[in-house]
Amino acid sequence: MTGSSAPRGLIVDLVTPLDKNKNIDTQSLEGLLDRVLAYSQAIFLASPHTGEGNLLTKEQLKILLGHTLSVVETAKPILFWISRKSEEETREVLFGLAEAVEKRGLKGLVFWVDTPLSYRSNRGLLNYYRELCSQSGQSFLLYNDPDFVQRRRVRNRPLKRGNIRTSILKEMVSLEGIKGMIFRGTLERAHNYQKAVINRADFMTYDGDEARFLKHPSLSGVVSAGANLAPEAWQRITTSSMSVEESDHRYPDQVRQILETGDYVLRLHEVYAHNPAPLIKEALHRLGVIRGNTSLQELREPSRTVEQLLELVGGRV
Repeated sequence: MTGSSAPRGLIVDLVTPLDKNKNIDTQSLEGLLDRVLAYSQAIFLASPHTGEGNLLTKEQLKILLGHTLSVVETAKPILFWISRKSEEETREVLFGLAEAVEKRGLKGLVFWVDTPLSYRSNRGLLNYYRELCSQSGQSFLLYNDPDFVQRRRVRNRPLKRGNIRTSILKEMVSLEGIKGMIFRGTLERAHNYQKAVINRADFMTYDGDEARFLKHPSLSGVVSAGANLAPEAWQRITTSSMSVEESDHRYPDQVRQILETGDYVLRLHEVYAHNPAPLIKEALHRLGVIRGNTSLQELREPSRTVEQLLELVGGRV
């Protein structure tokens, strides 16, 4: 699988449909996948934010991936977040899920997304991934997310660093199994990271912050929670933002439409950004896309916020 190239474009940060007993709702999952597949270049499962992956059990992760594979098959790549509270537990999840993928003959379909600093430090990170890539033969995407890392504690102590060190990233791109990164952080660090990976033309750096993508679009793509609600709009703005060569040849009406779409998805983002998983689930439930609204996170400010989402999405469903 290490020869596979990471996808480029719109990555849908899928919510995880759950029934009232907090089991994976496979019927709703199928409906949601049908809603977004045609507009996306890949599906991101069990993310620590929208997908609630840090709160799902190992069995739930297995069911989520297995059922998604049965629906998607070879149609689109899948990104799957595997980070747990320790190296040992992360390895256990990785090898268990990878084995299930290989048994289906779909080894080249899944990219494993890891937030290493949520369970270990920068020290020895290169050797850690060199060993992991060698042992597993799998492909990985790094997830740099300082806010999430600082919230998660290792041995009840806060971590000193929430970001992968630039010098370490520069060394890690020598590993064929490291295919790219989902980035959250400052614009300055993003620029430093781009310099660090400049010699890897196939290395993808996705924006994990939708709002920043709209202002400073990455040429690799964006990881979007809003695409659960407005997949067509997010596809349009992602494609137009990444098509630098075509930007000088657009007609005035095309430019106006792109600006309107950008404004629309930004307003949508401003409503759900503070509490994405439960808010998006509630809106999808009210729209009839998923059967229930069960979330593992608390729904804050539910009534007016959800009404705002429904008002925005209503005319574009």
